[in-house]
Amino acid sequence: MDRIPEETNELTNFILNDVLYGLELDPKDSEQLLSYMRERHEHLFGPHSTYFVLGSYESPFKYRLDAALNVLNYRHDAYAYLLATQPELDVSDAVPALKVKFFLHALYADSIPLILEHDTGGAVAEFGRVERPALLDRTFLFPRARDEHYGDDSLLTTRDAVRARAVELAYHADDLSAALETLAERARENGLELSAEDLDSYLESELGGRTPSYSGVITDSLRHLESLNRCFSWTTREELEAQLSHVP
Repeated sequence: MDRIPEETNELTNFILNDVLYGLELDPKDSEQLLSYMRERHEHLFGPHSTYFVLGSYESPFKYRLDAALNVLNYRHDAYAYLLATQPELDVSDAVPALKVKFFLHALYADSIPLILEHDTGGAVAEFGRVERPALLDRTFLFPRARDEHYGDDSLLTTRDAVRARAVELAYHADDLSAALETLAERARENGLELSAEDLDSYLESELGGRTPSYSGVITDSLRHLESLNRCFSWTTREELEAQLSHVP
């Protein structure tokens, strides 16, 4: 399907055919599905703007999801939310409840911001789902450090800028230890008392010990979304909050 279902029967058919690939639902599961849609309709699909925020729930990445929620909920008459905060869909074990729940919300959100910081986990599965035609025109992708904004040494005059450059190096440097040593030297030349160990500790707190990267498959999709003006790189939380202005 390349458009949003407009009424209940059409949505049910979409779930059965495009999400469950023809899996038969027993009468109880069908009733639970309809009941869930009725209960959530007024709350999620009312006159306010709804933002279905996607991304990694792991710490520390969830801190950026929380920041995005705060920014979007600050808007007038807006409701930004995570899938985890929505009621569970009570269906039999034969039905992938989380997958169905995802599509029930994604199909009717006004906008779908996806915060991407690495290429593993549930956020990557969500990335694959939102590339469907019915969802893509409302999806906005925010990959961390896809572009490098702090590569110019003349910018490295504050601790925040040096730390932001360290994050970018974590994504792009072939030899991160050597790159952090060089960055620390530049920082000290600019009068900032920072060591490679300080920067490594900062990366631990920002990235949870993970070595972040984007696979070739992810990178290819990022290029596609960039060409559609749906992909906006960021490095710091403040930059993410500013980039969210691209979400209508």
